[in-house]
Amino acid sequence: ELAEQFDGTAGAVVTEPFGIPMTAHFLGGSVIAPNAEEGVLDGYLRAYGQPGLHILDGSALSANPGVNPSLSIAAQAEWACAHWPNKGEQDTRSELGSEFRIVPPVKPLKPAVPKGSQGELKLDVIIK
Repeated sequence: ELAEQFDGTAGAVVTEPFGIPMTAHFLGGSVIAPNAEEGVLDGYLRAYGQPGLHILDGSALSANPGVNPSLSIAAQAEWACAHWPNKGEQDTRSELGSEFRIVPPVKPLKPAVPKGSQGELKLDVIIK
C-alpha cells in the first residue's frame, strides 16, 4: 500500500524482484555431508578429521533462510549439543565418519537451569 501511495516499488532488498534471497549475515561454508570427501561436518556438526571439534556457527547453516538466521543457528547448535554425552558416559552418536543415525538427546547430569525453575529442561520428547 505504501509503495502505491508513494509511486514506489514494494520490496525489502534489491535482489528480491529476481527471487534471490539476500542477507548481511555470513552463512555456509562448513557443509554438512555424509563423509569428508563431500563436506566438512557430519550430522552432529562434528568436524571430519578433527575429533572433538564441533562447528556451531552460521557456517554450518546449509541454506540462506532469507531472514535473520540467528534463531536457526541457535536451534541447530542446541540440537547438536543436546546429543553430547555427559562426562564419563558413552557417546551414543555414530562414530565420526560412519553413517549418520539419529539418537535420543542426552539428559544432562548437571543442567545449567535448576530443577523446578521456569526454564527447567524437559526431555519428554520421544524420538522414533
